[in-house]
Amino acid sequence: MAKKVHAAPGRPGRAAAKTGRRARAIVAASTAAVALVVGTATASGAVAQEGTAGSHASRRIGAPPRVPAGATVTGTTASGTTLHLSVNLAPRDPQALADFVTAVSTPGNAQYHHYLAKGQFASVFGPTRATIAAVSGALKAAGLAPGKVSPDGLAIPVTATAAQASHAFGTGFRNVRLKDGTTDYLNTSAPSLPANVASSVTGIVGLSSVNTVSSHHSAVRHASKNVSAATVSGRGARTVTPHTYTPALCADFTGSGLTDGTDYYSPGKLAGAYGMSSSATAGAGQTVAVFELENVDAGSIAAYQSCVGTSTSVSHVYVDTTAGAGAPATDGSVGVESALDIEDLIGLVPGAAVIDYQGPDAASATDQNVLDVYQRMVTDDQAQVISTSWGECETVESSATASAENTVFAEAAAQGQSVVAASGDDGSSDCYGATGSTAKAVDDPASQPYVTGVGGTTMTTSGSTTTQTTWGNASGGTGGGVSSRWVPVVYQGGVATTAKRAVPDVSALADPADGYPIYYQDDSQSADPVPGVIGGTSGAAPTWAAAVVQANAGTACQANGQVGFLNNALYTAARSSYPTNFWDVTSGNNSVYATGYTAAAGYDEVTGLGSPKEAGLTTALCAAKGTAATGAATFHPLSSPKRLLDTRNGTGWGLSSVPATKPLVAGGTAPVKVEGAGGIPSSGVTAVVLNLTVTGTTGAGSLIAWADGTSKPSTSNLNWTGAGQTIAASATVKVAGDGVVDLYTSSTTHLIADVQGYYTSGTTGSKYTALAPARLLDTRSKVGISTSTKISNAVISLKVRGHGGVPTGATSVVLNLTATQTVGGGYLEAYPEGATRPTASNVNWSATGTTIPNLVVVPVGSDGNVSIYVHGTSHVIADVSGYFSTSGSAFQTVTPLRLLDTRQTTALGAGKTLALQISGRDGIPSTGVKAVVLTVTVTGTTGSGYLSAWADGGSRPTASNLNWAQGKTIANQVVVPVGSDGKVDFYTSSTTHVLADVAGYIS
Repeated sequence: MAKKVHAAPGRPGRAAAKTGRRARAIVAASTAAVALVVGTATASGAVAQEGTAGSHASRRIGAPPRVPAGATVTGTTASGTTLHLSVNLAPRDPQALADFVTAVSTPGNAQYHHYLAKGQFASVFGPTRATIAAVSGALKAAGLAPGKVSPDGLAIPVTATAAQASHAFGTGFRNVRLKDGTTDYLNTSAPSLPANVASSVTGIVGLSSVNTVSSHHSAVRHASKNVSAATVSGRGARTVTPHTYTPALCADFTGSGLTDGTDYYSPGKLAGAYGMSSSATAGAGQTVAVFELENVDAGSIAAYQSCVGTSTSVSHVYVDTTAGAGAPATDGSVGVESALDIEDLIGLVPGAAVIDYQGPDAASATDQNVLDVYQRMVTDDQAQVISTSWGECETVESSATASAENTVFAEAAAQGQSVVAASGDDGSSDCYGATGSTAKAVDDPASQPYVTGVGGTTMTTSGSTTTQTTWGNASGGTGGGVSSRWVPVVYQGGVATTAKRAVPDVSALADPADGYPIYYQDDSQSADPVPGVIGGTSGAAPTWAAAVVQANAGTACQANGQVGFLNNALYTAARSSYPTNFWDVTSGNNSVYATGYTAAAGYDEVTGLGSPKEAGLTTALCAAKGTAATGAATFHPLSSPKRLLDTRNGTGWGLSSVPATKPLVAGGTAPVKVEGAGGIPSSGVTAVVLNLTVTGTTGAGSLIAWADGTSKPSTSNLNWTGAGQTIAASATVKVAGDGVVDLYTSSTTHLIADVQGYYTSGTTGSKYTALAPARLLDTRSKVGISTSTKISNAVISLKVRGHGGVPTGATSVVLNLTATQTVGGGYLEAYPEGATRPTASNVNWSATGTTIPNLVVVPVGSDGNVSIYVHGTSHVIADVSGYFSTSGSAFQTVTPLRLLDTRQTTALGAGKTLALQISGRDGIPSTGVKAVVLTVTVTGTTGSGYLSAWADGGSRPTASNLNWAQGKTIANQVVVPVGSDGKVDFYTSSTTHVLADVAGYIS
């Protein structure tokens, strides 16, 4: 356990970083005990093959640990050193697990809040029995004695000597002396296993004993005015007189000369600041678990309960240790973290039960011990909320440990457990305590994707006014920044516009100058527990845990299910009603050891979304389940397109009251609210027709659109080939039960989404009739217009009704618009004739000589015409493929699926036709299908060309659906009739690969 420094009077100090750790029993051998295996390590979670081909070839797993900064190698680890390991297995289908967590966390999804039952994880998502047997067999064959697999099937324990582990995993071991004098061992290479089982293993934890896990709290300040802990001496017996519960505290604090709300926050004052309830039964019926790596002083907990007037149940579970083992909690250092965690919870949710999960002392705990405690907390599945105030710098932690933790926390989310973690007390330099580095870094597990990271604030109350700023000064500050390990997460899309996961998610009181009142044991001061005031993000984490416990205990969550994985709900609440649900912290920074991050309006890497406003937040966290609209749908065109998203100016981007103007980062996701926006109804929408535009592209990339809360499909809706491009494509996207669609881009770009219309279940809208594609306009050859010159900054009046098979009763028409032989940059806009020209474009180009198509659904003017405005100079082509009217067929959505990819076979040759089976695939009926909605993409183009799509068995039309120049990748949505045999045909005029992704069908 880290020894704590005492604070100077009037300025609470921080706990010293992990000093005084007991040296582990590691002996340096005079000669090398094992030979080093040379191999190529890959990035975290990946494997690199080495050895010979065949089932017995070896593969290395993950990457070797890095020698911590400031550490020195002292020799080879003795061959007889005992290692306690776990071979950690991947879930049987990691993507299915991730999708399930998303589903149970998304209102409107059929699985919303239908969590796994206790003990169900192993049979649903754990590795198969065959996988476990194969890995165990490989370990035995390597001379090891694997133990019984964990209850969730994710870990196989192994105890071995360094020599045995070296032989089994193909790695050497060496000793290192850390900068605090501690001697540890670590493996010299990434471990290897036979290739036939290596892919089932995410990592092997315990090959390194380097562990810098520490608690995130300050030194304790004595509970008396202008008296520091350092000035208190002598041992005198004292007692705390029990009294009936009130939100206030006993005389040890009220009579100390310190002011509640200025020098410390009593449970009542803290609850009031955050809108939480204060009663002896708050949290009744709920269980919250705390993670600890030290002994708990029962006397201190009892003294606090007497002071507050509570009788909260506190029980203990020991993992890799036993009751009474380890350093006693009597020196004013050991036991302080556990006292803060447990007593904070007792004060805020006295009606809940608290379970202390205790591992070995932090001074001697290994990564394996840490993982064992978390795994036990999750597999026990006794607590709805898990709080941890311990962590280590993300870049110091091994990839094997991080990967194993990630799966355990995903398991917690699948079971409906909320996990909150302190973000650290070293500001933006989380590695400072472990390595002395002032570089930007964040803390694990706060940075884990399935964990809610909690930062810290300074708070002061004067009368009825409470102010809150960032906690950050020379003595410590809130941890926060950007992960170096985890990719952007969907729930932070548009809120934290960073290249990877941003931390923290939220924040709460942490400044020790106005911190948490506790009792702790310090034998140098008294034979009995003494009152003190303490801070750090170690206090903020259990405060947020209490907020979640109170939400779970409320009537809304009792009706709709416990919160479970917190982050999806938190960021959704922030997007919908930020000021109502969160207390935004807008001043201060976390520049403790180096320039860090600065708080600002909205989300920041200092205090996250801010502190809770419990009343509004509970409503959001415990949202009603809702249902997604399904079944046959009819179409409702908008009189003019409405812009739902524009990352350039913050439209639909960021928080409800704090728009963002940064582009969508590579690998990021933009959640777009559809229902209730842009004139779309607030419910009953099955799909939406969007015009999607990327602009300011930074490199080649692709865009995927899909229903929020469902699995991201392996399809695409829009593709681009380089930087500086502006390109658009239409997409028909299924709408989730929460009324949101997600947009993902593989490279950084600004993104625009304009809605053209929407489908609803029922018969109130228009139905679709497919036509054989027909050309209504071609300015190159006087089709539909009297000129053959390019159009420059002018409006084309296009007759639609009575042409190309479009009847007089058509209300909207589906056109494929193509700009070709362009001059400079420009765009096309299509709208009903007689209406005001919209501000949204349909086709965009950015260079001379471009040929670019896009599908549009546009209402027909009262005169039977549509207008096409040309901004810039271009020839224009318009092909009709269908129309909407009171007669026709309804639309059905499907889960996006790739039906065709010639890259897996051979390119479609010039002048060749390919027939694609539609009916009977991806939930599409085998009969009765009139038309299909596809996104068709050409890539690997060998020359300029075009693609035409039509119903199999019919004649190839003269109209085209896609046009391209050599080397371009172009996508376009098509609505194409389906032949009587259930097929559609594709013709390409030049050799190219063709991809086809289905979005729905007309039947």
